[in-house]
Amino acid sequence: MNNKEDKYKKIIEAAEKLFFENNYEEVSMSKIAKNAGIAKGTLYLYFSSKKDLYFSVVLKALDISVVLKALDIIEDIIKNNVSKAKNGLEKVVSMGKAYIEFSNNYPDYYSLIANYEGQKAKLSTEDPLVKLSYSKSEQLFDHLKKLIQLGIKDKSIREDIDPEKFAMVLWSQTTGLVQQVKLREVLFKNWSGAKPLDILNYYIEITQKTLQKTN
Repeated sequence: MNNKEDKYKKIIEAAEKLFFENNYEEVSMSKIAKNAGIAKGTLYLYFSSKKDLYFSVVLKALDISVVLKALDIIEDIIKNNVSKAKNGLEKVVSMGKAYIEFSNNYPDYYSLIANYEGQKAKLSTEDPLVKLSYSKSEQLFDHLKKLIQLGIKDKSIREDIDPEKFAMVLWSQTTGLVQQVKLREVLFKNWSGAKPLDILNYYIEITQKTLQKTN
């Protein structure tokens, strides 16, 4: 590994650690440079902005070719869960369970994805890293939509469901609820005595009932 590659690796590792442990707003380029052991000016030779560096870290977490990166993990869990499901409805529900399983078993990677999901999407961006991140998210969304369509076709999901709109609702509800449950665990427990897993399991239950075709 040459000196340039070594510095790049140190920057990514330092940024990854800071983004894992802090909110996006709390991380500065100065902190990243300090933790990487390089000058701030040198950091800008590799990355034009904090956002550019952040999405590089996201891609490091999402990249299929890198072992134990977040999207690979999510996809593996989804594949395992979906393969056991008997029909479209069960497959849709299993995808929601997969995201919950990912958030519980891989908290560091979940934290990074939660921050990524919380950033405002700007489709006008010319940044190839940002575009690729959006593309990877879109692949998961398309998979969810196709599972809903499968459920309608095999009659396990109500025919009046709009696959695209409901996929958007499920995507937003699942990512949002998981994040809220983790952020407000103490409050929710004080209010109702419910544990995070109880709340998430109840969400899965009512989602299944909402989608289910009745005779």
